Amino acid sequence: MMKINHTNIYKIGEYGRHLKGLTQEDKISRFGYPASDHSIEQLILHMCNHPADHELWYARDDGERIGWGHMAKNDDSSWELAVSVQHDQQRKGVGNLLITEMLAWAKFHHISEVYMHCIEDNRVIQHLANKNNLKTKSRGGGERTSSLEVPSPTLFESSDQRYKEQAEIMNEIRKLQKRLTNLWLHI
Repeated sequence: MMKINHTNIYKIGEYGRHLKGLTQEDKISRFGYPASDHSIEQLILHMCNHPADHELWYARDDGERIGWGHMAKNDDSSWELAVSVQHDQQRKGVGNLLITEMLAWAKFHHISEVYMHCIEDNRVIQHLANKNNLKTKSRGGGERTSSLEVPSPTLFESSDQRYKEQAEIMNEIRKLQKRLTNLWLHI
């Protein structure tokens, strides 16, 4: 069963490996150019140096991570949204689930605007943008930008997000308790 998880900086190495493992075609779809390992490493380094400006989600199916969502804060307080899904898992709804979770998080955290860059030839990402009410406009040079003014969350959406974030915190506490126990057992 597929599940979407919001994660923290501790999974950034896995995110970097995922991005480097994308096909050349998928790198172009994700970045707008055939991103090299070096440029991906620079992105990961930037994320490590500015963790408060980045949020990550991953899609997991049968224990395997099959896709990632990334939101990056800009100087104007808008957030850029990006998704990438393993090639053999595309067109199965993974990207849409990631976007849905990212938009729910943005609503809860009162983010006023999110946007995505959509390559002109990437009809799939344009479809996902439209499906999630992001309005597209041409930027020229084969690129479109899709943006959304994020509405305030409903009471249900706020409660749901609070529960998810509480569950994340409790999961992190359990991991830390386990590490602490192992530390004391191996004295």
